[in-house]
Amino acid sequence: MKLGITGIGVVSPLGIGKETNWKRLINSESAVKYNKILDIYSACVTDFGMQEGKRQYEMAKTAILEAVSDADLNNSSFDRKRIGLCLGESKINLFKNDFSLGNSLANELKETFCLYGESITLSAACATGILTIIKGCQLIKNRLCDAVVCGCSETSIHPLYAAGFKNMGVLTKHNPSPFDKNRDGFAIGEGACFVVIENIEKSLKGNAKVYCEVAGYSNGIYSDDTLATKSRSKMKDIIKKAVNAKNETPDYIHMHGTGTKLNDYNESLAVYEVFENAKEISLSSTKAATGHMLGVSGMIGAAFSILSMENNVVPPTLNFKATDINLDLDYTPNNAKNKIINSSLTLSFGFGGQASALLLEKFIPL
Repeated sequence: MKLGITGIGVVSPLGIGKETNWKRLINSESAVKYNKILDIYSACVTDFGMQEGKRQYEMAKTAILEAVSDADLNNSSFDRKRIGLCLGESKINLFKNDFSLGNSLANELKETFCLYGESITLSAACATGILTIIKGCQLIKNRLCDAVVCGCSETSIHPLYAAGFKNMGVLTKHNPSPFDKNRDGFAIGEGACFVVIENIEKSLKGNAKVYCEVAGYSNGIYSDDTLATKSRSKMKDIIKKAVNAKNETPDYIHMHGTGTKLNDYNESLAVYEVFENAKEISLSSTKAATGHMLGVSGMIGAAFSILSMENNVVPPTLNFKATDINLDLDYTPNNAKNKIINSSLTLSFGFGGQASALLLEKFIPL
């Protein structure tokens, strides 16, 4: 059974919609700004001015609407009871006062979009986004669904989270600079990103557009420490499991690339040690453009990876001058570049040791 991604929806600090996000990303634009109130660098979604308690739902709704429309899912022949939802929430929405299950984000979205198939809500820190795709694929492979809407929505720029991350020492004191020798942390971001996954054999009967094939994935625990990466070998295991199904070297890797000293070093070294020709792979982190969108970060990483394959363009790593990670890797500094990209790997290594990886390939119809 082949699984493909047929729809993408994005709401990020860079803007609303996948086309706006992609254009600003490859133009080397950043939405990260200094937040005087919280005394942090952050990246806000600026086009959602409603009450804070409604922002998470509204951003999710907007992203899902784009993804569902992009996939033309409402005109498919799928039974609505066979269209599922995999929703990720990496943390509690502190802006919402009512935490009753009857008003949960998943239930609201299911009713809004008539997604009456199997439903799963997941939480795995920064690995949440890719994990929703993995679970969506499993729902289809287990023949519980024919299509699944997968993704996350986060409203993270809150005084409590700002204080917590400050206390952990992981927030940047200047514009974030992944892989640069002066990197000192990340900027908090927010937003929503969703994709539609379908059984390709069934979707093609309805002449659906297929962005790419889901070629491999993995998830697991790479560390038993919240901040320190004590086991790079386990990071390597996560990567190997994702690519082993195809036994290939991806043309592009969307790195987790938080901009923290430990993550960037160990993630780079893991990639270098897994792939013999690692120096030929194009790498980048987009967190200096969007901020670290926490649970959404892997999700938007997957979306950017899909768009990189569609456009044959590698997005840049911003604010990069020089690195202290002496592996001669190509971090695509500051400017996007043209490159034929037939496969991409998206990595997420979250706080608490949770990790996920997703291998995507251009879809070639038979």
